[in-house]
Amino acid sequence: EIFILVTFMNLSIDSTACISCGMCEERLPSVFHIDRTQRSAVILRQPTCLEQDDALEAAEDCPVGAIAAAASKKT
Repeated sequence: EIFILVTFMNLSIDSTACISCGMCEERLPSVFHIDRTQRSAVILRQPTCLEQDDALEAAEDCPVGAIAAAASKKT
C-alpha cells in the first residue's frame, strides 16, 4: 500500500474583528469576499493547493488578524 499525505488549509474569519478592508478579497477573490451587509469578509470556499500560499499571505497581512489558517492532514 502507498499512502500519500496531503496538507489542506482550513481558513476561518473572525467577523467581529474584521474591518472589511478588502485586502484578502483583492489578493484571492475566488476564496474571499467582502459582505457589505455583514461588514466582514466571508470565505467562499477553502483554498486549493495552488492557492494556499496566497491564502496564508492574506492571513499574515490582515491588518487586524481576523483570518486564521490551520492545516489539516489527510491520507
